[in-house]
Amino acid sequence: MTIGRRKTSEWTLWVVAVSCALHVTEEYLTGWQAWAVETLGIIMPTAPFLLANAVLVAAAFVLASSGWSRPTMSLVIPSATLVNAVFFHILPTVVQGRVAPGLYTAAFLYVPFSSWALLGARRDGVPPAAIARALMAGTVMMLMFVFSARAFGPAGSQQ
Repeated sequence: MTIGRRKTSEWTLWVVAVSCALHVTEEYLTGWQAWAVETLGIIMPTAPFLLANAVLVAAAFVLASSGWSRPTMSLVIPSATLVNAVFFHILPTVVQGRVAPGLYTAAFLYVPFSSWALLGARRDGVPPAAIARALMAGTVMMLMFVFSARAFGPAGSQQ
């Protein structure tokens, strides 16, 4: 697929990648690990937390570089970050009545730029089926991370 550079929204993929790095920083500095134990039943020691997020950030940059030439792959991270923002930051904040760690980058970076990446992809001519596959893969990726962290992490093995 050839898309003129001046019309493309591919740049949003790079903003989402940078947002991933900022988001993990906010989560770490605002106590996500303690919050995750209380809210999600996840015990995530610092080393695995940082390693998993380093892999995410690296993957976000690698996948952003493919742009619309591999749209399903490049849109997986924006899809996962959108799910993360809505279901693991905004919704818990509303339900608990207290700010979930990572809320600000989730609400002010993930939601607008991940949405823009997905909508911009469609506007740029990315096939709807590729966007739908990315949304499904990103959702599965996010849910698998949370459920596997609960099941196989220290909290899950103690049950």
